[in-house]
Amino acid sequence: MILQPIAAAKRTLIASSIIATALMAPQAAKADEIGGALWRGATYATIAAIAYTNPFGADSFRFTVGAHGEHDAIQFEANLRYDLTETKPLFGQTTITPFLDISYSAWQFTQEDINMTNKGNVFGIAPGARFEWPTFLYVLDFIDVRAGVSILAPTKLENKDGSIRDFGGHFTFSEQFAIGGYFSERKNWEWQIGIQHHSNHNIYEQNNGIEFYNLTIGYNY
Repeated sequence: MILQPIAAAKRTLIASSIIATALMAPQAAKADEIGGALWRGATYATIAAIAYTNPFGADSFRFTVGAHGEHDAIQFEANLRYDLTETKPLFGQTTITPFLDISYSAWQFTQEDINMTNKGNVFGIAPGARFEWPTFLYVLDFIDVRAGVSILAPTKLENKDGSIRDFGGHFTFSEQFAIGGYFSERKNWEWQIGIQHHSNHNIYEQNNGIEFYNLTIGYNY
């Protein structure tokens, strides 16, 4: 009997992964060459497969979509989260759980439409912590904070108006604040909304940072 809910959750996870892949696939199809579309599609399929099979033993997988009104970019992020220690009491019924996020993000600057020629790729690693408390009907259950480092390529992206966003170099710092909740008492599925910031903190001459307002759906294995 216990296996049935687990199997149902895994079916939901793979369905969500396939849907996410399908939503991203049209971007790959707009690549100039069929070959480019195929290998980019393979990237999305690999992310979906990792989300379903969890070969690296993560504690959770999360998929994020983000944007911001001050620039023309949209963000897709796939994230593996590892809980670093057991959850500890903080005060009252509030607890704290430290974690480590390992992520890959694609930043697509839309220009006239979504294409694959004006794109940033970001690999990031960030420690953080979840502050969690019991709530009624699982409406708002936790706050997540994290701060880490990222590697970005390329270091310049173009806005619709032709202006160039120059990040200064490949290295950036990354910070995020998010609030969220669980969809059920089992705490398998969760949602988050948050704001994420990238900049080099002036270690380079140029420091055009970038921010995203994010919506995240996560699955806890």
